[in-house]
Amino acid sequence: MPRTAEDIRLYCFSPGPFLAGRDPVALVEAQIEGGADAIQLREKNLPTRERLALGRKIRDITRRHGVLFIVNDNLDLALILEADGLHLGQEDIPIQSARPFMRNRIIGVSTHSMQQVQEAAAAGADYIGFGPVFPTGTKPDHAPEVGPEGLARLARMCPLPYVAIGGITRANLPEIIQAGCSRVAIMSDILKAESLDEIEERCRKIKLTLCSSRK
Repeated sequence: MPRTAEDIRLYCFSPGPFLAGRDPVALVEAQIEGGADAIQLREKNLPTRERLALGRKIRDITRRHGVLFIVNDNLDLALILEADGLHLGQEDIPIQSARPFMRNRIIGVSTHSMQQVQEAAAAGADYIGFGPVFPTGTKPDHAPEVGPEGLARLARMCPLPYVAIGGITRANLPEIIQAGCSRVAIMSDILKAESLDEIEERCRKIKLTLCSSRK
């Protein structure tokens, strides 16, 4: 069972824009059954009360399965839901402001350059998300792609566990691994699957590939 950011290999998400009328809890559970090590509550367009209600259900599932539960952006929500961690973007509150409340819980930060990586490490991040590696439609206003070459540079200097983010699919996963990274965050390529069984199978194959290349 994952206990720290170091344990993460496959980082997954609540369905967000990929819900398509399905049961969000079932989608999360399928990812967990397939081997997800962490689930991030990422529901930018959901009203606060609905996000809280969904978060409670996902918190229950992740706790039952021993999977890390991370809340995106919102410190209040992370505390209310007793989340294992909080993930912050470059425009969110700084780590130093969140740490007194999160204490020994996980704080991750999205980074897009080596300078941001160094700043996150110095501020006390437990892990970083680095990217976008490839173009991604999940965040249309994203920073320029770092590419597998950027990941390879990061592998030589990063003092923290790091997760490749942005546009990662089963097709380009070998490029991520070749760059020395075996932790990935994948949303659309998993959640666009037509059935729960297919979501589970996609997660299982990705996780197996990551674990067999563990570095």
